[in-house]
Amino acid sequence: MSRTYPNRGQHGRAVHALGVRIVSGEWPAGEPLPTEEALVAELDVGRSALREAMKVLAGKGLLETRTRAGTLVRHRESWNLMDPDVLGWQFERQPSARNLDDLSQLRLVLEPAAARMAAVHADEAAVKEIANAFADMESSVGDPEAFIVADLAFHAAIFAATGNELLVHLNEMMAVAMSAHRHVHTDNPRTYRRTLPDHDRVLDAIRRHHAAKAETLMRVLVEQARKDVLNAAKRVAGANGPAVRRKRGS
Repeated sequence: MSRTYPNRGQHGRAVHALGVRIVSGEWPAGEPLPTEEALVAELDVGRSALREAMKVLAGKGLLETRTRAGTLVRHRESWNLMDPDVLGWQFERQPSARNLDDLSQLRLVLEPAAARMAAVHADEAAVKEIANAFADMESSVGDPEAFIVADLAFHAAIFAATGNELLVHLNEMMAVAMSAHRHVHTDNPRTYRRTLPDHDRVLDAIRRHHAAKAETLMRVLVEQARKDVLNAAKRVAGANGPAVRRKRGS
């Protein structure tokens, strides 16, 4: 699943710039946006492009217009968090510990079950797709960007092997977020080589149609990935300023 509004063209640039700033908390919920005149000058876009961008963001639950109050940022509870653009924007800047942990927990809910289903339903062609993605991971272990693409393809192939269209759709949305915060993953590419045996064991369990084993091995893999990404985020945050802490009770 790709972004609906890539960062190009006046309209796309306006949607992207405003969206990133809203979800990053630069403009607090309940507060009005700067004036149209100020935003047109700052973003270097036309008034019509800006107004269309506002409509798009309102449709995603980020903005609302009130008489006399102007255009206001809505509270997070109103955002369409499963929208691919909103998901991606949350991870483009330094993502919060909450963002990263929420994504990791979603993976823990979905991916072990997907591996189990793949072991039950995968035919020879589906297993080959997973194996090809794993081979790409092995060959790109020294290239962080290529490795991440191959890693996402590995997990996508497992979801595809389940034969469940809804699970495939959910994985595509997760992949948008994981791709958007790849700068966290590339912080320590040495971890990539360490993860290869875990991926290989998942592949082998699916190939042998060992459903329970595939589920257990995928849970181990995702739990380790959760630890790695949170540790990497702490290092990135430490290099850029005070570390972002998860709010108490969240």
